[in-house]
Amino acid sequence: MLLACLAVLVGATVQATAGFGLALIAGPALVAVLDPTEAVTTLMVLATTTTLLPLLVRRGPRPAVRWADVRVVTLAAVPGVLAGVLVLAVVSKAALQLAVGVGVLAAVGLQVLRRPAPGRREPSRWATLGVGLLAGLLTTTTSTNGPPLVLWLERRQVAPAEMRDTLAALFLALNLLGAAVLTASGRAGQALRPEVVLVLLAAAIVGHVAGRRLFHLLDVRRFRVAGLTLSALAGVASIVAALG
Repeated sequence: MLLACLAVLVGATVQATAGFGLALIAGPALVAVLDPTEAVTTLMVLATTTTLLPLLVRRGPRPAVRWADVRVVTLAAVPGVLAGVLVLAVVSKAALQLAVGVGVLAAVGLQVLRRPAPGRREPSRWATLGVGLLAGLLTTTTSTNGPPLVLWLERRQVAPAEMRDTLAALFLALNLLGAAVLTASGRAGQALRPEVVLVLLAAAIVGHVAGRRLFHLLDVRRFRVAGLTLSALAGVASIVAALG
């Protein structure tokens, strides 16, 4: 449990600072110390909590959420979430993890090598729908739905506060969609243990508070580097898990 608490603490801190990272950091630790189905269910509760906190508990201005994008991406994610359950029935998880890892690393590479265009670049509606569909598919297959959303927002040169709050709203919507579909399909996993969840929730809240303070120390450049680095790490972790 000490390993799990430390991983959740660090993951929640990173997520509050850079916009995502809880599942990337805490996921492997939870799987190592808990039953796999319990680990997935527990992680879903923690992820929902850490995405609600920046939206509900804050000082100063209202959350800088791009609600129009959240609505479009969430609607586009619905068929992806449903398709993910079907994909799991015919494609091995290792193959999915390998494909996701290679795809994420390729996207990060293109993002790093491209020359930044002046001003924001608004993607086409088809590109937005595609990102939503992919994020929904990843939600119920590998749980690594963060990188495509981060890369999509980063390519548009969204401001750090706006990106973090928009990601929180998107993760909340995707977590709820994924939980509903997995419950209906009978894949939600076993019942949660309240004593385990409460301890890990405490670690997540402490990490969130620490991450909110660290967020204000990051300028736009460092925030972008953090997002790309975490995306690359997610891609590498996915490949390692597939080959392990």
